[in-house]
Amino acid sequence: MTLTRTLIVFLCLQITLLCGEDLSGTQDWTRAKDNNSISASLLSFDLDQDRVSLKLKNGKVVDIKASILIPAHIARLEQLDSENKAKQEAASKPRLSSHTPEGGGGFKVHVYKPAGYIDDSPSSKTRPIAILYTGSGRSITVVDRLKAASDELGWVLVGVDAYKNTSSLEDRYEERMEHTKTAFEWIRNNISFDPNKMVFGGMSGGAWWSYQSASDLTKEAAAILAFGGWMGNMHDKKYSRKMAVAMVNGDKDKNALSYEEKDGDFLKRKASCTVKTFHFPGAHILAPSEVALEAARWIHTTKKFAQP
Repeated sequence: MTLTRTLIVFLCLQITLLCGEDLSGTQDWTRAKDNNSISASLLSFDLDQDRVSLKLKNGKVVDIKASILIPAHIARLEQLDSENKAKQEAASKPRLSSHTPEGGGGFKVHVYKPAGYIDDSPSSKTRPIAILYTGSGRSITVVDRLKAASDELGWVLVGVDAYKNTSSLEDRYEERMEHTKTAFEWIRNNISFDPNKMVFGGMSGGAWWSYQSASDLTKEAAAILAFGGWMGNMHDKKYSRKMAVAMVNGDKDKNALSYEEKDGDFLKRKASCTVKTFHFPGAHILAPSEVALEAARWIHTTKKFAQP
């Protein structure tokens, strides 16, 4: 009698032709009593009910008791159970939240977590992060525009309100940068992400601030996502090297368009960056979601960010 038939008879298993989605590829499942194994994919399980559903190579589904398996395979199920519960808990929490870092001038940060993100999990530490600004100080607008990119690419989005346009680029520069540094420290202490996959981005003055962040906050930025903004002729600073820089401008945004070649040449020559421009119908406005997603995809591919 084959092992499969022995398991069915001995355990009075109920065989059905139910079809389900595999939770894993085909694996060996070994009975502790005699170390006999079958190869099957896992369809579902409930450790509280001592039940495991396996899909055999012939397509049939068998139910067995989890408790008959060897300890290593029970541990495999326990690990999956722990991961599933963590995912359920994460799914029950709001994906968008706002916080006020202490000592940051009262400015908020807005955190949007992609679907499937689990705090402090191994996978969360592989996630790219986009730190975003806008000239109005309402960074949530850029966060909202990039939600589709976050969900597709697995990026964590963090809007930082500490930056706001002033009368000139130099006006209150140090004050604004100190508040931004406080927000950046809060991000590093409270959000899990891959520090090698940091993207800075923003709209208008927020785009300019993203370039400054890639110089003053860290020299390890991976990319810039600049909407309607430019470097402000600050070519005397050292910036993060080998970044992927996406310049995303309306086709009637004369100021932003006029700086594309100048800034692009500087970034290529002095910082070995890869630069690409993206254009859409419009003037000095935030790019539509589909264009923002296209630019984010280019960064993701160019920097070889692993899929979540």
